[in-house]
Amino acid sequence: MRALQFFHRTNEGSLLSDYASMMSEQLMRRRADLEVRAARAEAENAIKARSEFLANMNHELRTPLNAIIGFATMLRQADEFSIDDERTGEYAQYILQSADLLLGHINTILEVAAFESGGIELSNSELDLDLMLGEAIARAKIRADAAGVAIIRRNEGDPVLAWGDEERVAQAIDHIVQCALKACREGGRILVRAAYDLEGRPEIAVRDEGEGMTGEEIKDALTAFNEVHRGLDRAFSGPGVGYAIAKSFIEMQGGQFYIKSRKDRGTFVRLVLPEPEFDADAFDETSLETEEPFDLETSHAA
Repeated sequence: MRALQFFHRTNEGSLLSDYASMMSEQLMRRRADLEVRAARAEAENAIKARSEFLANMNHELRTPLNAIIGFATMLRQADEFSIDDERTGEYAQYILQSADLLLGHINTILEVAAFESGGIELSNSELDLDLMLGEAIARAKIRADAAGVAIIRRNEGDPVLAWGDEERVAQAIDHIVQCALKACREGGRILVRAAYDLEGRPEIAVRDEGEGMTGEEIKDALTAFNEVHRGLDRAFSGPGVGYAIAKSFIEMQGGQFYIKSRKDRGTFVRLVLPEPEFDADAFDETSLETEEPFDLETSHAA
């Protein structure tokens, strides 16, 4: 009877409060469990993607290194292999091309490692994108000549002033030029220019005549460690992490990264940076796309 009386003394509000508290606690535990599972899945995916990236890089590093060792060995034993002066120069060129390719891969690995550790520091200053584009083209010349790809420049010589970190902007330009080179077949063209866009913002634009990408492939290309797979043809193995790194470097400086592509028509990329002071007299309304019409349907902008 006392227990019955005690039950009656317990008010309804207290029971509802206890029930609500119990349900809230269960929901919190459930939410915490889901968050742990999501974090574990994300970590596992990151480890898998990183492993795939490193496995791919293992091949990419060994190939030019083996070429360097092989041709250097033949040059050292020139008498044994009866190598004339013409072939000596040819082999030396192969060594330079392989060394350039190897250096590019090593720089990419170091950049990815910097992202992982959060060790990227920016030192902003006024930049001349026209000058920086010319330097990037010079760095890409060996690989472009080896691939039989022509890099055609627009609006050369007009200063295009922007604001950003010189080292990171240069690396971003290098990556989009190298991605264009990887996409182009022998005899292809890459159109590049530094100019002010229609809104007066300083930009660098690169358009290649490669095989292009689908919308899904663009999403993969903009995700670090992902690789756009195109069957067994290693010659066209996708841009790797180039676009993803360029996008990150530009966005961390307050800029914008635009990319659009169409299968069998190529890819068009724009790197837009903040301007130190926009000069209306330097504004150029001629765009890379209107100079030579290029219908690209698939578009992605960050």
